[in-house]
Amino acid sequence: MSYFMRDVMGEDIGDPSEAQIREIVASLATVADEEHPDVSLQHESEWCLSVFADRTLWWENVEDSSIAARRITLESWDEVIATLLKLSRGDIEGVGRLDWQE
Repeated sequence: MSYFMRDVMGEDIGDPSEAQIREIVASLATVADEEHPDVSLQHESEWCLSVFADRTLWWENVEDSSIAARRITLESWDEVIATLLKLSRGDIEGVGRLDWQE
């Protein structure tokens, strides 16, 4: 498996299609709550994007605690999906070029 997504309820979905990614992200509008506020996509490189209902993304390497987690709030859901698709393809540099804040 090259990547997986974790849905709002914590279930892992291996190598989801673009349609499944869109469905998982869309569930933030109806299923997310204080206990389950996000969905995430983790690449086999251990880079992970977490997505919240306000279009805020957290970018972190889950295996390297020396790299500070960063965040960004994107303007549209299309930008959120495009960023997740970049990570799913392993485009770590492309995701890293966004205007992240620590």
